[in-house]
Amino acid sequence: MRQFYFPLLMLFICSTLNAQDIPVKQDSLKLEGGRSTELTIDSLAIERNKTAPLRLPRLNPAENLAPQFTPYERHRISLKRERGSSQLPPIHWSGAASDFINTKSRTAIASMMPTRNTLIYGAATLGLVETPYFGKANYYNLNAGARYLFSPQLSLGVSGSYQSDFGYLPYWSTGLDASYQINRNLMFEGGLTYMQTAGNMLGLSQNAVTMDLHGRYRLNDDWFLNAYGGMPVMQQNNRPAAPMMPVMNTPYYGGSVEHWFNSTTGVEAGVIWMRDMFSGKMRPQPKLELLFRPGR
Repeated sequence: MRQFYFPLLMLFICSTLNAQDIPVKQDSLKLEGGRSTELTIDSLAIERNKTAPLRLPRLNPAENLAPQFTPYERHRISLKRERGSSQLPPIHWSGAASDFINTKSRTAIASMMPTRNTLIYGAATLGLVETPYFGKANYYNLNAGARYLFSPQLSLGVSGSYQSDFGYLPYWSTGLDASYQINRNLMFEGGLTYMQTAGNMLGLSQNAVTMDLHGRYRLNDDWFLNAYGGMPVMQQNNRPAAPMMPVMNTPYYGGSVEHWFNSTTGVEAGVIWMRDMFSGKMRPQPKLELLFRPGR
C-alpha cells in the first residue's frame, strides 16, 4: 500500500503548498470598475475601459489552503479588437510568476476575443516544488478554455486541463461552470468537473465528477463574506484497494472573510473543513491569502 501513498503524498503537498497559477475549476472574465462596483461587464464598460482582468481563481479552496502571496487578478487582457490587416482577432500574451516558501512557478497565457462577448485562452505552467523530505520535483500544467458573457450578470465557461503531477499520477480534466451576479452585493458561482487519470506507473485508472459552489456577499466596499462547498458526486476506481486521488475524493465546506485595504491590496482568511486522506474524518484547515489586483 505504501507505493500508493507516496505519490498521493506528493499530490497532497503540491495541492496544499503550491499556489498554482492556472486553476482547473473556474476561469472568469470580470470587469471591475473600482471598489464601488463589480457590475460593469456590459458593452459600455468594455468600450470605456478597453482592458479587463482575466481572473483564474479555483472554486475549490481546499486545493489552496496554505498561506499565499499571490495576485487576486494577476492577468489583464486588452479588449481592443482592431484586427488590422488580419482576418483573425489579435492574440494577447501575458504571464505570471509565483514564488512561495518551497514552490516556484511560471505561467504564460495567450488569449483572444473573437467576438465582443467571447474570450478564448490557453495557458502553460512550469513549476518546481522542494521539500526537505522529498527533495525537488518538477511539474507542468496545460490549460485551455472559453468564456461567454450572456449578460452583465451571467457568464458561462468551459475549460480543460492536463496536470503532470510530477509524473506519478498525471490526470486530465474538463469542466463547465457558471457565474451569476444576483445584485450588487450577492454573487454565486458553481461548476462540475470531470477528472480522469492518465497513463501512470501504478496502473491506476480512476475518474470522478466533482461539484463546487462558491457564494460571495458584499458587506460594503471593503468587506466581503465567502462561503465554499463541494464534493465528489461520482467515482470509479479500477483497483478498489487503492485510495482515490485526494483531488477526486475530498468533500469540503467552509467560509472566509475578505477585506480590501485599498483598491489593489486585500486579504482573505477563514476555515475550510475537508476530509483527511488518512483518517477519513473532516478536519478544519486555515485559509489565508494575500490578494492583489491591478490598479485602476
